[in-house]
Amino acid sequence: MAAWEDERGLIALRWRTGADWVDLVLADPLELLDDHAHCELGAAAAAQSFLARHPSINRVAEKLSATAIEELRHFRTVHALLHELGGTLSSRGPNAYVEGLQAAVRASRTAEGDPLVDRLLVAALIERRSLERFELLARRAGGRLGDLYRELAPSELGHAALFVHLCFEIRGEALAVPRLLELQELEARVAREQTRGARIHSGFAERAA
Repeated sequence: MAAWEDERGLIALRWRTGADWVDLVLADPLELLDDHAHCELGAAAAAQSFLARHPSINRVAEKLSATAIEELRHFRTVHALLHELGGTLSSRGPNAYVEGLQAAVRASRTAEGDPLVDRLLVAALIERRSLERFELLARRAGGRLGDLYRELAPSELGHAALFVHLCFEIRGEALAVPRLLELQELEARVAREQTRGARIHSGFAERAA
């Protein structure tokens, strides 16, 4: 088993979410679903952004066009349940967890890093963290909410694997793995530092006054 991977061949998370996170987010299921719907929109937009930035890389066009479509289907599924349970889609600002990881991508543009490697690996880490959260919810949530996360978890697993292996294929493991090991540590820190709330990527820190 490589240093970057876990027993399933996925990116190993350097910090694991505690079971108490599930209790926190299930206390407000409509807020959770609203946030999740926005996450799916963001994932679809990110996949399309890859296509726009790297249109000449055939594997990007092939894989990420399908991913963008799938993420929008997931949005429709989550939004339908949100509406069914009496909620509405809100307006939301940037996702603080995603922004924390994207800061590494922005920094690589002015250093000696490879922005494509960073973008692909950050996407892989976001999907991997989301998979962990989906699987926790699939085990603990009941009713329609539990059904939703059991339905979506296999696709999230596929996305988590897709981005890292796409990066390896395009740039090679020798270049990508050292950066992945660095970003795994960054992701753990960013995830731990997120504030409390009913969000897919929330944490346990108290919001600053």
